[in-house]
Parts: sequence; structure tokens; C-alpha cells
Amino acid sequence: MTPMVEPVATLRERFRGTLLGLAAGDALGAPAEFLTPEQVAERWGVLSEMVGGGVHEVAVGETTDATGMMLCLAESLAENGSFVPQDVADRYLAWFQCNPKDISLTVRTVMLGIKAGTSLDLAARRAYEILGSPASGNASMMRCAPVGLRYWNDRDRRRDISLRESELTHFDRLAGWACVAFNELIAAALEDRLRQELLIVAADLEEEDSRISATLREAAVAEPEEIHSSTAVVETLRAAVWCALQARSFEEAVVLAVNLGNDSDTTGAVTGALAGALFGERGIPSRWLDALVDRPRLLTAADRLADLAGVS
Repeated sequence: MTPMVEPVATLRERFRGTLLGLAAGDALGAPAEFLTPEQVAERWGVLSEMVGGGVHEVAVGETTDATGMMLCLAESLAENGSFVPQDVADRYLAWFQCNPKDISLTVRTVMLGIKAGTSLDLAARRAYEILGSPASGNASMMRCAPVGLRYWNDRDRRRDISLRESELTHFDRLAGWACVAFNELIAAALEDRLRQELLIVAADLEEEDSRISATLREAAVAEPEEIHSSTAVVETLRAAVWCALQARSFEEAVVLAVNLGNDSDTTGAVTGALAGALFGERGIPSRWLDALVDRPRLLTAADRLADLAGVS
């Protein structure tokens, strides 16, 4: 008997997989946030089911700030047809004022500044100065995948808007170039060319930010003990790319990511977006999709972005 061959995901299925995958990784990893890998293993063995709980006391299938902010961005792009900074910032502020369970210190400081009347042009810089110029965090990269989808076939606009969107909350350009790199990889994964394009993207970004270029090269050859989860954007990027490259399925990639512990929801979300672009909607376990609280909203956003991008 000839073995059945799984059909290749269509581009629209990959668009859906990107947003659904981000949310699935977020929800799976949320209960393990702030735990060490050893504590994750002690509590669950291998965390591979949506269990809820954790420091944020999430319900099963509930997501955190990664998905919340990503949906703000995705729906702004979908409704406006393009990137409108003030509209995106307004949506972030409305989300913030609903008291989300999880929010990064950088984003919180920016939102408090905007709420107090700081102009959008100054808010990220003021937050950077208030916080003492900390290491660049991952909160703009965790939400940026909709830019990669909307402009998947327009490299120049994808790069420009990735930088501009990151700057809404992150004054440090390292975060912006991480978003550029990640959306370049999203675009490559949508065409099933992640592995082939990785080092090309790394070389292309060498002059813009050698730290990001080095991170991508490291992800291609790293050993498991060299991969860590944290709020630092370079560690999140390295972990997500490494997990996606190691895995033969969406589930394997995301399980690898969330079991790193620490910033497990964000690492899971970033890995989930990249793996979702690779494997598509059908590659995500149905038991995870069925549990996702925002599944209809995620599907609507993904389809609207696909329409705008001219995907049939």
C-alpha cells in the first residue's frame, strides 16, 4: 500500500498557522512562566498539554500579552489596510487599560507615559531613560508577526514597518532589528524556505546590527545546552529559531520552546508563530486549537491580512 502523503499547506493556511501558532505557544507556555527548566520538568515531566494556572492564573487556552498585543496590531493592519502608528498605539493603550494579566515592564512604562500625556514620538525614549537603559526586551518581537504577514511579499516595507512598529514601545534599536530579522524569517517560512534563507538573512543584517546577525548564525549550529529562554530579545530569537529548525512538527517545536521555562509564554509564542508559518494551520494539534480562547478572532485577523496581501 502506498503511504499517504500529507498535502503541503497552502499560503493562506500558513497565514492562519502563524497567528494561531503564536497564540497556541503563548497559552501552552503561560503556566510555566518564571519556572526554571528543572521546575517545569519536576511539575509536568514534559509540558505538552494546555493546563492553565501558573503565576498569572490563566485558564486553559487563555493567552497573555504576546497574543493580546499581536491581535491589536493585526486588527489595526487589517482595518486600516496599512500601518497607522497612532491607531496601533491607541489599541495598545485600550488593551492596557483593561488590566491584562501579563505585561512587560517596558511596555507598561510606555503605556503609563502615553496615558499621562506623553506624545507617541517621545514615549518609548522616556521609558528607556526611566528604566535605566535595560537590556533590550522581547515584547516588540513577540507581537510583530502580523507585519510579516501583511507585507510578506514586500521586503522593503516589511523591514521599514517592522522597525517603526517596534519603536512604538522600544527605543533600543536592537529590538527593532530583531523584529526585522524575525519577520524576514516569517516570510521565508511562509514559502517553506526557512532553512535555506536563515544564513542569507543573517548576512544581510550584518551591517545593520551584527548582534542580530550573530544570533541567527548561532541558532543554526547551537547545542541544546546553549539555548535559553529569557526576556532578552536575542535569547528569545535564538531559542525560537533553534526550536523551529530542530523540530519535525509544529508540536515538537513549541514543546521544546515552552519547556525551557523562564519567559516560556513569550518564547512559546515567538516559536509558535514561526512554526505556524512553516507547518500551517493543519500542523497545529487540534486539541490545542480547540482550547484556544480567541480562536475565531485569530482566524478572522489572519484571513483579513491574507486578503490584503493578495493571498488566494
